[in-house]
Amino acid sequence: MHWYDGSLITKKRKEKGWTQRDVSTETGLSRNQIIAMEKGHFTGGIKYLRKYLDLLGLKVAIIEEQDDLPQLDELSSLFGEDD
Repeated sequence: MHWYDGSLITKKRKEKGWTQRDVSTETGLSRNQIIAMEKGHFTGGIKYLRKYLDLLGLKVAIIEEQDDLPQLDELSSLFGEDD
């Protein structure tokens, strides 16, 4: 299960021209940890994820879960009737 989207982490790393090995050397994290973080599968401590995010200039945000997606029967009222 993904609990976050790791694609932004991968994108930022590549924008900086860094390999996973570069990140490993800089942070002391293993490549396996880095791979898991980039896939959104990391289940280790938040302090390790923060180490990587700090290096990239990213941060962790905690937000309230949203359960306000429209139901199927509500879609027509959102988009109006076809004329």
